[in-house]
Amino acid sequence: MSLYPSLMLLAFLMLSCGGPMALTEAERAKLDPDLQTLLTEGTGPETRYDVTIRPDGTREYGVIVRTTEAEQLRAAGIRVQSVLGDVVTVRVTLDELRTVARLPAVRAVQNGGKNTLHN
Repeated sequence: MSLYPSLMLLAFLMLSCGGPMALTEAERAKLDPDLQTLLTEGTGPETRYDVTIRPDGTREYGVIVRTTEAEQLRAAGIRVQSVLGDVVTVRVTLDELRTVARLPAVRAVQNGGKNTLHN
């Protein structure tokens, strides 16, 4: 396994973390409308998102990422829950969501939503 891709990813992440928190238009386009709203407003209706609270009190959201390189997510510190082909489920904070959108291998990010029973 070559060290070069890992070094490139590290350099990319360092540069993206040092810049402003705003996403570029191309990065923002990777996010579905619900996630764009979430980043703009900082929160949303609990019924719209799969939200949990981490032990440190930080909110995290369940999202679906389209990528063929789940290892890029892991290398960026993203908690990967499952991988099935190019569909990866993750749990992220708002800052981590921005990181995911900035990754070159990520094609799209969708709100995981909240499952409820309908009787």
